[in-house]
Amino acid sequence: MRGRPGDDADEGFTLVEVVVSLGILTMIMTSMTVFMIGSRRAGRYASLRDTAVQLAVEGMERARGVRGSALLGGRALCGACAGVVSAEVTSMLGTGVARWDAAGTGTLGVPQPGAQPDGTVVASPADPEVVQLDAVSFKRYYYVGACWQPTVAGSTTGLACGSTTAAAPLVRLVVAVSWPQSGCAGGVCTYATAGLFSTAVTDPFLVGG
Repeated sequence: MRGRPGDDADEGFTLVEVVVSLGILTMIMTSMTVFMIGSRRAGRYASLRDTAVQLAVEGMERARGVRGSALLGGRALCGACAGVVSAEVTSMLGTGVARWDAAGTGTLGVPQPGAQPDGTVVASPADPEVVQLDAVSFKRYYYVGACWQPTVAGSTTGLACGSTTAAAPLVRLVVAVSWPQSGCAGGVCTYATAGLFSTAVTDPFLVGG
């Protein structure tokens, strides 16, 4: 008895077709896995960075509650200053600013001295404050630089930016926050923000020459 025309085409998949199909499915699943991992990693980074931004802003607001001159408390002018946590901090501090990150006399204004959640102790300007959130240790650094600015009339009183011959009427503060995360250089990500504070009784920009 002869079969009906076309019966051979309905006999099902061959072994080759099954192997090819499984290969395609494997490629698709692998691509989806990579995409999901990448998306999760990006979401994690965005979440931790948002937290770092909030901590940096919080640190800057804390500094605004302290008089500009008090930001130099517990600090001394450093000749060979210690390295900073990121190149971004170096850029924000600028090249014409005298850094005050060495341990000095008096009580530190920022960072606030004392024991930290991870067991470390803030004892000098170079020691970071530690904030632990969701099992992640964020480290908050305060970098202080002093700078003199000319008055509105153009008088500079002979002092250049970063001069060490007299007390500086302006203080530049850079607050940087770092946290551990893969994907960043050395496994550590950073965020930084900067602010300018006056240490003078009167605003140097408004004083006549």
